[in-house]
Amino acid sequence: MTHKTTSQTLRAELMAPEPIKRVHALHALELELDGAPQAALAQELEEFAARGIPYYAPDDPHYCEWVGKAVGYWEKLHETHTAPRMTARARRAI
Repeated sequence: MTHKTTSQTLRAELMAPEPIKRVHALHALELELDGAPQAALAQELEEFAARGIPYYAPDDPHYCEWVGKAVGYWEKLHETHTAPRMTARARRAI
């Protein structure tokens, strides 16, 4: 993916009929492992991604559940990345 990936674009790419888009989307998710703040979440995501992409069936509830899970991981990772905690020193400076 050459554009900035969001949870919506990740979902669209994983649901795309073109296999290469789905592969790129899963790879983008795997790249997020480097910045995963929680070891448990990183481990869980690594195991999820290691299983690869299931058989593409956009109308199948199991495939849609897998896509939802992938997007859920993405959102969890970016939820913690975009909401940094304010340190005590920074709070005192306000």
